[in-house]
Amino acid sequence: MQLTRLEIKGFKSFGDKITINFNDGVTGIVGPNGCGKSNVVDSIRWVLGEQSTRALRSEKMENIIFNGTKNRKAANLAEVSLTFDNTKNILPTEYSQVTLTRKLYRTGDSEYRLNDVQCRLKDITDLFLDTGIGADSYSIIELKMIDEIITNKEGSRRNLFEEASGISKYKLRKKQTFNKLKDTEADLARVEDLLFEIEKNLKTLENQAKKTERYYRLKDQYKALSITLASFKIASFSESLSKIEEQEQKHKTDKTGIVAQINTLEAEVQKHKLESITREKNLSVQQKATNEYVSKIRAYESEKKIKNEQLKFQQDKEKRLSEELERDRGQLNHVLYNLKRLAEEKLQEEETLQTVQSNLTDLKEAVDELRAQQTEARNELNELNTINNRLQSQLYKAEKDLEIFNIQQQALEQESQRNMEDASSKETELSHFNQAVSDLQTRVEALEIEHQLAVEFETKLQEQIAGTENNISTLKDSITADSRKIDAKQNEYNLTKSLVDNLEGFPESIRFLKKNTDWAKNAPLFSDILFCHEEYRIAIENYLEPLMNHYVVESYEEAIKAISLLSNAARGRAQFFILDSFKDIVTPDDINSTWKPALSVVEVEKKYQSLCSHLLKNVYLVDDANDQQMDTSQLPADVVLLGKSGKFNKSKHTMAGGSVGLFEGKRIGRAKNLENLQKEIKSLDAEINTSKGQLENLQAQLTAMKSAGKAAEIRQQQHELNNLNTELVTIKTRQEQYQAFIENSLNRKQDIALKISTITNDIALLIPQLEEFKIQKQLQSEQLQEKQADFTELNELVTVRSNAYNQENIRFHQQQNKVSGLMKDQEYRESQKEALETRIAQNNGELEKVKVAIQENLQQTGHSDDDLLGMYEQKEALEKATQQAEQEYYEWRGKIADTENEISALRRKKDNAEAIENELKDQRNNLKIELNSLKERLSVEFNIDIEDLLDTEASTEESETELREKTDKLKKQLDDFGAINSMAVEAYNEMNERYQFIQAQKRDLAEAKASLLATIKEIDDTAREKFMSAFTQVRENFIKVFRSLFNEEDSCDLILSDSQNPLESDIDIIARPKGKRPLSINQLSGGEKTLTATAILFSLYLLKPAPFCIFDEVDAPLDDTNIDKFNNIIRKFSKDSQFIVVSHNKRTIASTDVIYGVTMVEQGVSRVVAVDLRELAD
Repeated sequence: MQLTRLEIKGFKSFGDKITINFNDGVTGIVGPNGCGKSNVVDSIRWVLGEQSTRALRSEKMENIIFNGTKNRKAANLAEVSLTFDNTKNILPTEYSQVTLTRKLYRTGDSEYRLNDVQCRLKDITDLFLDTGIGADSYSIIELKMIDEIITNKEGSRRNLFEEASGISKYKLRKKQTFNKLKDTEADLARVEDLLFEIEKNLKTLENQAKKTERYYRLKDQYKALSITLASFKIASFSESLSKIEEQEQKHKTDKTGIVAQINTLEAEVQKHKLESITREKNLSVQQKATNEYVSKIRAYESEKKIKNEQLKFQQDKEKRLSEELERDRGQLNHVLYNLKRLAEEKLQEEETLQTVQSNLTDLKEAVDELRAQQTEARNELNELNTINNRLQSQLYKAEKDLEIFNIQQQALEQESQRNMEDASSKETELSHFNQAVSDLQTRVEALEIEHQLAVEFETKLQEQIAGTENNISTLKDSITADSRKIDAKQNEYNLTKSLVDNLEGFPESIRFLKKNTDWAKNAPLFSDILFCHEEYRIAIENYLEPLMNHYVVESYEEAIKAISLLSNAARGRAQFFILDSFKDIVTPDDINSTWKPALSVVEVEKKYQSLCSHLLKNVYLVDDANDQQMDTSQLPADVVLLGKSGKFNKSKHTMAGGSVGLFEGKRIGRAKNLENLQKEIKSLDAEINTSKGQLENLQAQLTAMKSAGKAAEIRQQQHELNNLNTELVTIKTRQEQYQAFIENSLNRKQDIALKISTITNDIALLIPQLEEFKIQKQLQSEQLQEKQADFTELNELVTVRSNAYNQENIRFHQQQNKVSGLMKDQEYRESQKEALETRIAQNNGELEKVKVAIQENLQQTGHSDDDLLGMYEQKEALEKATQQAEQEYYEWRGKIADTENEISALRRKKDNAEAIENELKDQRNNLKIELNSLKERLSVEFNIDIEDLLDTEASTEESETELREKTDKLKKQLDDFGAINSMAVEAYNEMNERYQFIQAQKRDLAEAKASLLATIKEIDDTAREKFMSAFTQVRENFIKVFRSLFNEEDSCDLILSDSQNPLESDIDIIARPKGKRPLSINQLSGGEKTLTATAILFSLYLLKPAPFCIFDEVDAPLDDTNIDKFNNIIRKFSKDSQFIVVSHNKRTIASTDVIYGVTMVEQGVSRVVAVDLRELAD
């Protein structure tokens, strides 16, 4: 597969359509900074499907559309097409040529096309998958991508290896399979959730369905029994209703007699009540007098009772105070006893405290003394340990030094032996180098003479070539300038001709008469008969502007025909100049010699001169550079002055002027102007043809001079000379190195002998020291053991004494707390004694006061008892009179009560009769209600009309009681069922069917999951095998290419950081040029990084060559030597792939086959010029 053509239109700076054809070998793209070189690379990346605006060096995708310049409008479409030859069928399509096109409209719409058939981005991605071609593949390399490969930014190394190894499609398939697996697992989880919910609901529905079926069976039985029981009830209701109606009739007759007796007795009661009222008034007067006297007695008794209560209270208080005094005196005696006891205990405990404190002081002194001895012993022990450790270190150091001396002695002896062998070998090789240096110097001198002669010849020839090229450049510039003039004239000619042909700017009547020429043979417009130089054209046109649309006719008849034609066609109006009316017009003399007559600058045919003389008489052209010419104060009345640039025109009484429009001066003399333009175009064509002939002759001469040049011979000689010099320098360097090596070997031999002697002396001195250290170490160890035993014994004694001291200290604090407690108890008893003494004194004083008050109350109580006895006798007389009045009143009340009792008894009889009557009514109503209830229940529960049962005879097989028991039992069972789901059976069947269907789906999903897992494993195994195979080959290729770019002795490698998981592992690069030991690849220089990344890219190409490769200024960090290496390897690989190199480097450009120069002839618009260097080389 080969890249053949790139077409760009409206993309970034490519406003015009450009085409770049690609051939075999190396294609270079060159140009100054900012000319649009990298836009070529961006266009290829974009058409291959790049979606990142950052990769395209733009903020948003719309910005890639050509944005216009000050002379051009912005484009509405960016379009790039890339064409491939698919003769080897690398692309999976039957077409031998594939054209990929991408378009982006400013509206935001975009499209992809394959061979002009609209497609998707996915189709393009699939088409180029694993071909090495893509927007982010290793076929397009920028300078920043070199750093990304070195730093492994965003896994860029791994992406390159995956593309080269062909596992991208596997990773894509794996990703797609993983997505399917996730969807399947999600579906499976949803199905399991559904099954869980359905199983939970299904069991419930099954129970509900069974319950519903049992319910409906019981309900059928209950219906049959209820109907039979209803027949019994209906018969019983009819019999009971007849009995109740008979009893109602009997009780109505009895109630009528009772009502008559009640009315008679109520009349007697009214008479007795009048007599009773008189007796009641008499009783009321007597009771009032008695009650008033009783109230007086009660008030006297109340006063006496209060005094008795006061006496009782004082006596109780006297008793209470006496008891409190007795109790307080007893407590005071007890407190005095406790105070005496506490004083004695305190004295004893203080003596005990002094004894304990004395013992504690003795024990503390003993413990302190032992601890001081312990500290001293510990310090001695630490000092012995320090000495022992120091001796141990000295002994270890001496043993180590002795071992090092022995090893150094052996190494020096071996080195001395090798040094002598190497020196002998180098002396033999040195003699060969001496002879080679002599031969090379002779060859270099001869070749330098030949090279100098060729350079002198080439210098003279280049001077001639430079002169010829300057002439060619001058001719080309002249041709270009003339071509531009022709383009300008041709454009002006086309515009003017279009205006003339289409009569643009003229009214419809003029265009109509122009199309219909029958009214006159030759009637031109006034604007077409005039012609004047461009300098005065605007001024004349502005003055004659109102007359420009007039037709010029020979006679009135022609004008009348035209007017009639316009009138009949209703096409407007037109104006006419009649030539016959302008005969014998005399041209006036000049008024002012400084003014230029307008007639003198106008060219017109002879027959129109009279017309122009009439129109332009006394019209003059003046210079309008200053405003003095605008002064009209001295101007004759019939004179008109025109500013020659059209700035103003004026007469004695009027003036007009202002700015000049862009298209003014274009209407006058259009026909004449067309003839002049055509002549100028022919003249310029002739000049260009002449210049092209001269250019062809000069180019032929230049080609002959260039073919006669010896540049290739000079380069060959220079190349040979460089090679010889390089070889001479190399051999001289090796010669000097060998000579220096031999001299160094002799010096080294002496140094080694001296070092061995020094080491032998050191060993002899070190052995006695080592023995002395061992003896001192033994003695010190024994002394340390003895001291350690004494220290252990002392520690045990300190522990025993410390424990005894701690126990005594605890006892001391306990005794101290006991004494403190006794002191607090003594203080509390003292305060208690003071409180009791104070309270006893207060109670004695209060007791004396109470005794005096009791004596006074006893004297007052004796006088009030005699008055109270007289009041009691008077009260008894009043009460006897009241009793007599009451007896008379209650006798009459008794009579009334007896009569009312008789009435009440009769009323009770009446009420009983009414109650029985009402009860019978209620029974009758209840029977009717029960019958209606039975009717409604039968209608509601069983949809049966009770009328249908009236004629039905009740079954005699079972009694009503048995039926009622069975019915109640069934009713209870139905009630105990609770709520049932009437749709349960149908819902259960429907859900069970859905459950079986989802179970089948679950099995299908489980099988699909297993299949996807197997597919993922198969993809992983295949991808791992392909990747490891590719990685091994790339690693071997990398080592070869790296050493070809550096030196054979350089070390490099590629390593997988996680060999157990190669498909996800990072790839580490090891690169160590000779003489360097970088800790990481980032410590290499910029040129070394570039060559290392280049080595990786070409090692990938060796595995899987991409059809083409683009390097965008990758060679920028390289020096001349590394540039040659870079170019050589590109040249080597160009046999299998196309290379497109964007570069500023002259060496790189010189090594390409075809150069496309990108330039901006017009500011902001990139253009491309091709140069085939192979033709020049031939």
